Amino acid sequence: MAAVYAARIGLKLSDIALFASIPILAGAAAQIPIGIASDKLDRRRVLVGIAVCALVVDALFLFGGLTNLWAVMTLAGLFGATVYAMYPVIVAHATDHAATGTYIQVSGGLPLVYGIGSILGPTVAGFAMSEFGEASLFMVTGTAHILLIIFALARLILAPALAPEDKGSFQVSPLAPVSTPETAAFAADQAELNADRSEAAVLASGNQKHQDMD
Repeated sequence: MAAVYAARIGLKLSDIALFASIPILAGAAAQIPIGIASDKLDRRRVLVGIAVCALVVDALFLFGGLTNLWAVMTLAGLFGATVYAMYPVIVAHATDHAATGTYIQVSGGLPLVYGIGSILGPTVAGFAMSEFGEASLFMVTGTAHILLIIFALARLILAPALAPEDKGSFQVSPLAPVSTPETAAFAADQAELNADRSEAAVLASGNQKHQDMD
């Protein structure tokens, strides 16, 4: 809905394209420092920080009444840097807590939930923009960010932090799923199978060494 918002505030066609692309580029760049931070800190705290920053940008879009082109583009970049970095942190956090043998369910379930949100979000935003004006796009995203902050804070209170040695390394993810849940599940299954083969090979090598010594 970014292009619709940009058109309604009077941006030219070339500026609309820039407004839609800047958040994606900013989101890709932001994953590197945010990923490093999430490896060193509790990922839930990092997620809360990202969501708070996104909420500030939502408020500036909603109440700032900005019309200057560069101010709008700057906010678009900040919005993308926060919003597009959330999903990889969530994936990393879910993977950290996935029990052995459940990686297939996790890798298949997250894209499904993401897809449902990608359908509901623009639908709700479209109705809101029709009824309350183009700025209500950020009322919708702001509401989502508030709910995310509340949920993450609740988890911080209810669940202990994961030990650093139990955390995996953050992996930069696509800005949107580029595969179906079935292919993601197959990839996870294949990774587990390869790990089992490697472990079996190590055991076989150790047995062979013992036989040679005998």
